[in-house]
Amino acid sequence: MVSNMFLLQSLDLMSKICGVLRRKDEQQRFKEDYQATRLEFQQEYVTPRGRITSDSQAAYALAICLDLLEPAQRVRAGNRLMELVRKNEFKVGTGFAATPFLCEALASTGHVQVAYAMLLEKVCPSWLYPVTMGATTVWERWDSILPDGSINPGEMTSFNHYVFGAIAKFMYERVAGLQRLEPGWRRIRISPAIGAAFSRAAASHVSPQGTISFEWETRVVDGEKEEFTIKTTVPPNTVAKIILPGLEKEQVKEVGCGQWTFSSLFKRDYEWPVLPLPPKS
Repeated sequence: MVSNMFLLQSLDLMSKICGVLRRKDEQQRFKEDYQATRLEFQQEYVTPRGRITSDSQAAYALAICLDLLEPAQRVRAGNRLMELVRKNEFKVGTGFAATPFLCEALASTGHVQVAYAMLLEKVCPSWLYPVTMGATTVWERWDSILPDGSINPGEMTSFNHYVFGAIAKFMYERVAGLQRLEPGWRRIRISPAIGAAFSRAAASHVSPQGTISFEWETRVVDGEKEEFTIKTTVPPNTVAKIILPGLEKEQVKEVGCGQWTFSSLFKRDYEWPVLPLPPKS
């Protein structure tokens, strides 16, 4: 099933690449192959109500992020992924193929607080377990060092390995809020997903036009009301769409090159911490 998911991703990418290269006949062929294969995938692996036959964190994360589901199926898949993560007490249940997509799949289906609970979990397997064991790099396996401080006697115990570090993309795009809207970073979006107990974040990126940098923070001003403040530097030939949280609705500021500061009032309209679900619920 997983190999078929990445086959679909490859067909979709090939169609888009051929479009950029103006190879229309090949673009159409790959597009038709993608559409036919996507339908076969749904018929083979997805129930009419949207449950995937492999009822796992990996299956739902990949199906959501690779856009393999119809809208109603996607909603059901997001809800089921949320349930699986909470039943697993926010521990990671995916391997190399799906871990880079896991938190984004939750966030993109309306469960960003569950994604943050998973990001902040410290019980192995989790991103912060290695930190509790003194890690300053990302390990090849979650438990390269065991709780008693000894090195895992098994194989795959590299202490400097990329794959689980893919969570950095989620941290940039959701926690900090930096998103590329066009190739080359000529148009960007800065839209932090306020959540957990996070009260500040900062990020920067060296784009072809120059360095994009920003920092945001929140502070309580009146009971449940908080003030959100963002300071950003936008390089030349770049347009930034900055999304500010609000009391009733978001505010959108579109700016060009320069240094900008914006503030807004908002309330955190979510419960924290997110609680796990009983395994048999």
